[in-house]
Order: sequence, then C-alpha cells, then structure tokens
Amino acid sequence: MKYIFILAVITALLTACGENKEISINEKIETAEENRRELRSTDLSEEAEVTLGEAFTVILDTGENRVNNIKIACEAISGKELLPGEEFSFNNIVGKRSSSNGYKDAPIIFHGEKSYGIGGGVCQVSSTVYMAAVDAGLNVTERHTHSEKVSYAPGTDATVVYGEKDMRFVNDTEEAIFVYTWVQDEKVYSKIIKKEVAD
Repeated sequence: MKYIFILAVITALLTACGENKEISINEKIETAEENRRELRSTDLSEEAEVTLGEAFTVILDTGENRVNNIKIACEAISGKELLPGEEFSFNNIVGKRSSSNGYKDAPIIFHGEKSYGIGGGVCQVSSTVYMAAVDAGLNVTERHTHSEKVSYAPGTDATVVYGEKDMRFVNDTEEAIFVYTWVQDEKVYSKIIKKEVAD
C-alpha cells in the first residue's frame, strides 16, 4: 500500500510538471502571436525602389591592383544620396586617389599613351556612373572623354583626374535619389534609384 501511495505521488508530480511545461509553451506562443499582431497593426510603411537609370561595364583588365582601385571607388560612392538640386561630383565623393587611401599602381591612359599611375581603373567607375546618369535622364554638368577610345565604354566613357577633370551631374528631379555602384562577376554596375513609400 505504501508503494502504491508513493507511486501515486510521483505520478501526480510528473503530471503537474507536464502541465506547467505545456502552459509555459502556450504562453510563449500567445506572446509571440500578440507581438506579430502588434507589428501588423503598427503603421510601418515599406519603401519600394524605383530604378531611374542603370548601366554596367565589363572589367576587361582584371589585374589585382586595378580591380582593387575599382572596388574602393565603388564603395565610396555606393549609397550616396542626392537631394533635389544637389550635384554629384565624382572627385568630391571618391576623394584623392592615393596610396594612403588604399589605391595602388595600375594601368592608366596619360596624354594618349598607356602608363601606370596610382588609382588606375577608377575611370571605369566614373564612366559606368555617367552612363547610368544618362540613362536616368539627369543633367550632366561635366564630363571628359579619354584621349583615346577605351574598350570597356567606347564613346560613353568619362575620364576623371583629381583636381583637374571631374564627372558631375545634378539631381534635377523633385525627389531624393540614390547612387549605387558595385563589382560583381567581373563587371562594374551602377544604378540610380528613388525610394517610394508604399502604403
């Protein structure tokens, strides 16, 4: 009889523990569901991206130093916001191409001849952004071509030399726009977008 009583007590305790665990799990589920309901009921608006212009160029010279320079310039530009009436300046945004800023020696075109210089390759970035700005119909206020045709953007290039030649365009829309640049699959991409709030 004593053993039956002990067994009954143990069974009761185990049952109670199971019920407490079940209640605890149910409470967690209810709390999570309440949180989800709160998020749904909160007036949170989503931003939809609208592409205004885009372009890409193929990296034909995939030398390590040149690609390094291209990536640094892309990172400096990507995500740049331009308010209505604000001007984009490649040189102001990217800054001086120097070894202290991470740039390396790579091929450049200087006075019609191929040479080497710190920051070689960044013109491919400025050219790609220029093409995206043209595609977006934005007002290009400064652009210079190379002294000879470049294979990655024949006729649509935009050379830049810090302190001398820049590539500029103006956000002549009525909304803020954003410029994105990146490297992927041996290509340089540029996209200019605006963000619309969706209900």
